[in-house]
Amino acid sequence: MSPINPYSKYIKQYQTSNITTATPEKLMILLFDGAIQFLQKAKNAIAENKFKERSENIDGARKIIRELMRTIDLENGNDVSKQLFKLYNRMAMNLIKANVQRNSALIDEVIEDLTNIRWGFQKAIEIQSGVTTVEDALNEQQANNSTANETLQQNSGETDAK
Repeated sequence: MSPINPYSKYIKQYQTSNITTATPEKLMILLFDGAIQFLQKAKNAIAENKFKERSENIDGARKIIRELMRTIDLENGNDVSKQLFKLYNRMAMNLIKANVQRNSALIDEVIEDLTNIRWGFQKAIEIQSGVTTVEDALNEQQANNSTANETLQQNSGETDAK
């Protein structure tokens, strides 16, 4: 049994205040962060063979993804909204499979998708508020893609060498 944190009451109040005063944009970011945290805990539970904890955390992430799906206006949306809906649906289905199969790799795929979408929403918020420009966001994305490609090539070379 873990010791009780004397500040937990204040932490809970802060978290509640943070959520109730957040803008819709900030709430979206909090949802992404929450889903990613659930999935990290689920991966730990898989590694530790904790069945109940794994299921609860995957279910928590799935509920958040379903809520994100509900925020999409499919009637008035464009192709991007329809593709985003399909991506969320695929993630939710992968989480069902990950839970049944105890598959951390599927969870990693969902974490990567959520992280990428979160990044896009964060950049859109920053562009809208004037914190950054479209050009800066595109340059950052290109730099991130270049780094990811270099990592893939390095990992591929290591695999080939084995």
